[in-house]
Amino acid sequence: MNSKYLLFLLIILIVPIVQADDITFKLNQSEYFFKVNENAIINLRMENTYGKRIEGMLSNAITQSINQQGVQYSSSNTNTVPFAVEDKDTESQLNFGVSNSPTTLTVNMKFSYTEDQIVDVTLDEITIHFVEEESQKQNKQDEVSSESEKTEQQKPSQEQLQEAQQKLQNNQMPQDSSALKQEMQKQAQEQQQMKEEFQKQISQNPEFNKEHQDLLDKGYNVTESKTSPVSNNTGDFELKYEKPTGEQASLKGEMKDGEMQSLEKQTSGSKEQMLEQLNQNEKFQKYKEQLQNEGFEEKEIEFNQVQNKTTVSVNFQKNDTQNTTALIKSEIVNNTVEKVELVTAKDKNNYWWFLLFISLIVFFVYNKFLKKHPKKIIATNKGNVIDKPFDYKAESLSILEKAKVLFEKGQHKDAYQKAGQALRLYLSYKNSLRKEITNDDIINFLRRRNKSFKKSKECFDLCSLVEFAKYQANEADFKKIVRYAQKVIS
Repeated sequence: MNSKYLLFLLIILIVPIVQADDITFKLNQSEYFFKVNENAIINLRMENTYGKRIEGMLSNAITQSINQQGVQYSSSNTNTVPFAVEDKDTESQLNFGVSNSPTTLTVNMKFSYTEDQIVDVTLDEITIHFVEEESQKQNKQDEVSSESEKTEQQKPSQEQLQEAQQKLQNNQMPQDSSALKQEMQKQAQEQQQMKEEFQKQISQNPEFNKEHQDLLDKGYNVTESKTSPVSNNTGDFELKYEKPTGEQASLKGEMKDGEMQSLEKQTSGSKEQMLEQLNQNEKFQKYKEQLQNEGFEEKEIEFNQVQNKTTVSVNFQKNDTQNTTALIKSEIVNNTVEKVELVTAKDKNNYWWFLLFISLIVFFVYNKFLKKHPKKIIATNKGNVIDKPFDYKAESLSILEKAKVLFEKGQHKDAYQKAGQALRLYLSYKNSLRKEITNDDIINFLRRRNKSFKKSKECFDLCSLVEFAKYQANEADFKKIVRYAQKVIS
């Protein structure tokens, strides 16, 4: 026999077959049905061939679809928690909470861990239905299994491993009844309940229903809806519509304390109708002809609708060295052209100079007579007392440093309270509020002025949860809050 074949046979006999270690997740079904107000608990089966306990992070990306009075809403939420798979085949219960109304959840799960390289164990998408009647349950055995994807990467440092282990130790309870998991689920449920209540407030508003039904009667269908609530009855919303023919429309507005503050409806048809009305208006025709005779060309058209009033700005530009601009500004109220005016470059310049002049006067009067400058009284070596302006930035950073010290001492509740206070103090003085203010007050202020507020709100919410013992403090979250506060204050 050829020596090469003998060597090959010897290798086969001597070298054992190596099976790659892996973790597999399995579910009995791809669709689950639960009754309204029933706890949605799903058993997750886990197979581990490593022969040891594997620690990592479990992520749930959940999209919820709600249909209220013919309006389709959707919202998404992602939770990530420390998770461990034991060194044998085990089961764990995943709790997706309850719903007080019929709804559908789409769930994507992924377990990520590091063992020589990063491995993602991804489950196929599953669907959870909350139904009203027992007869609507259609649970069928349809096993779902995971797939593992490995990413080439250096092994994590000892410090990273210790941090992950510390997170797992902080749970203090078994995985299937983890206090952290329950608290995160509770937060997600509260957030979802707030969204549902806000959506309910919108769908019950007579003004909204009138405009929404008008679009449906004209053959439009809802294609997308977005809500940004700050409470159960306050926030912004936008719905997008489309006809089978491709015509689009939108309905967006703002609600405060259950009252509709603004509601704007835009349709491609309504814009065309308004332009047709303008083109038939004698004053508009006169101004348009005047601009064209002066060498202006029509450029873009802007629509701004508030309630039943729409401002239409038709912009013009001259092809000269200054690219001179002008516009015809019109107001249409209840489908009637109420006002048409021509604004030239000269008018604009005069207008802006006038505004600048008035602003300078107001600024001078305010700073000279009305503005109250916060002062800090200090004593000098000679015993004299002098006034020093309050340095809110330095004070905020000082409070933040105290928060760090308190956390290192194990006084976690006080540390979170100080961190929230530092951020709140800075935002209050930075925005010229200069008064004792609540978290909700500052967030509502930032939101009304279209300033960034979401990350600040997340920090305030987390600090409040820890302060009232509704959430277990942990180093990763605290460091995240401190980093964000330092970035804002600095």
